[in-house]
Amino acid sequence: MSARTSIWITGDQCSMKNTALKSADKSNSVVLMIESVKRGNQIQYHKKKLVLIYSVMRHFALELEEAGWKVDYYKEYPDFADAVKKHFDKHKTQKLLIMEQSEYGANERLQKLIPKDIEVEITAHCNFISTKEEFEKLHKSKDSRVTMENFYHVMRKKTNLLMDGADPVGGSWNYDKSNRLPPDKDFKWKEIKRFEPDQITKDVIKMVDKHFANHPGSTDNFMYAVTREDAVLAAKDFIKYRLNEFGPHQDAMLEGKPFLNHSILSPYINTCLLHPLELARKAEEEYREGRAQLSSVEGFIRQLIGWREFVWRVYWRLMPEYKERNELFAEHKVPEFFWTGKTKMHCMQDSLKTTIDNGYAHHIVRLMLLGNFSLIAGLSPLAVNEWFTQMFVDGYDWVMVPNVIGMTLHADGGYVGTKPYAASANYINKMSDYCKKCHYDQKLATGEKACPFNTLYWDFLIRNEGKFKSNHRMAMMMKNLAGKPDHWRAEIDKQARTIMRNINKI
Repeated sequence: MSARTSIWITGDQCSMKNTALKSADKSNSVVLMIESVKRGNQIQYHKKKLVLIYSVMRHFALELEEAGWKVDYYKEYPDFADAVKKHFDKHKTQKLLIMEQSEYGANERLQKLIPKDIEVEITAHCNFISTKEEFEKLHKSKDSRVTMENFYHVMRKKTNLLMDGADPVGGSWNYDKSNRLPPDKDFKWKEIKRFEPDQITKDVIKMVDKHFANHPGSTDNFMYAVTREDAVLAAKDFIKYRLNEFGPHQDAMLEGKPFLNHSILSPYINTCLLHPLELARKAEEEYREGRAQLSSVEGFIRQLIGWREFVWRVYWRLMPEYKERNELFAEHKVPEFFWTGKTKMHCMQDSLKTTIDNGYAHHIVRLMLLGNFSLIAGLSPLAVNEWFTQMFVDGYDWVMVPNVIGMTLHADGGYVGTKPYAASANYINKMSDYCKKCHYDQKLATGEKACPFNTLYWDFLIRNEGKFKSNHRMAMMMKNLAGKPDHWRAEIDKQARTIMRNINKI
């Protein structure tokens, strides 16, 4: 008879497709699951993220038991180490299977906790469709970069999604230009599906309030799915009611409306309750059957098999040094209002409030409001990355590092994105309804009523003029800057310094 096996499943791996689980013999194995309070306190994670993770774990443990697996579950345990010791003392297993962790260095940290005489096998992650080899083949040299768009073409061909033989359906790989409409009178959406906490989730909420009382956010009004069954219902709801409308207005922002036509499925994909490929194939079916427009379906599929896969590969290619990059030498602290939402900037006030309330904001709010402000204000990349990681229910190290360090803050010098996503209030006014009710005037860059986004935008360009003057994607911005007189530059510099000195009062 073969050696008895343990299978360690962590909180973001709760899937029957977990490769460690699929590699084991059910009759001769025991599943180890641990709620580590110490891990939950590693950084100040949003309370709703902790509720999501721990509730997903408890529900999945029950699902495993119903499927005939033996589960050794440790609730509210102080740390991994004590639980691991207790598990191996109790079960005397000789081998441990564990699916690879999503965070750099986590595989090694977990292995250090395992007794020396235990054989450890790490299996491939189940929720990604690309391989390291596919990504590396696209690089011309060790130090070269690959654009997401080129990588996305490879993934489309590999999966045959939205393909017509060797060509993309409709003749174009990317329909982003059709998906940038402002929130006009024709904009419509349907509210997302919410899930009432069951008794298990209610117990988890009590546990989170007990152990993580000082963490940001609240456990009130928890609405996320915590089982595979409910996550599938959430996906069906999006596909039926919001997928067709998702594309055109996906960049739009509205006061008090954090979800609009976005899917809100990333929390479930990143905990393995849903697989990106199953969602992409269902979206493609909606297009093929004439129920969803191509621009919406392509945009959704690009997020799933393009961007998500791309940031995963960038993360694992460049860590750990990538996280430390600070190409623009940004060093300011994250303002206090990022945790409280108390600011006179209406756009930031609303987006921060919905983030604090829900642990969520859609991608344009993250990039062009929260991230844009962080970029032009020169906030520390490490500090901003930590804030994003702790505040969002779908935030993990592999998600946030390339998105924040690379895409959002341009701290990687252009590895992920070839230009910084810096914008003035003009963009915010065009794509939202925020400016109408704001304390500041979106047309002004200097003076008492000047919008901080305007002042800091121009100051950002001035500070980094030398770096950006040769960037062809910044040519128009730098041309506009070049035409500004010296006295105007001096006014911008003075006002920007005043803003940064009094940043928690703006």
